[in-house]
Amino acid sequence: MVHVLASLAFTLVAVAGLGLIALMLLQEQDKIMTALGLSVEPTRRTAHRPVRVRTAGRWQAASAMAARPWRAAA
Repeated sequence: MVHVLASLAFTLVAVAGLGLIALMLLQEQDKIMTALGLSVEPTRRTAHRPVRVRTAGRWQAASAMAARPWRAAA
């Protein structure tokens, strides 16, 4: 009889634990789906803004001769 009661108590605790896990996952379902890349809602795209790019000055520019290929020592 004690074994039957212990078995029922263990089953009740296990089912309650699984229910709690399922409840927590359902509360965070939107975050999980977004993290997996399965979001139903399309993501908003930000507007592209023009960017100004300055060219490197003479002292910053590196010539092709400056980058010499090095051979590995055998």
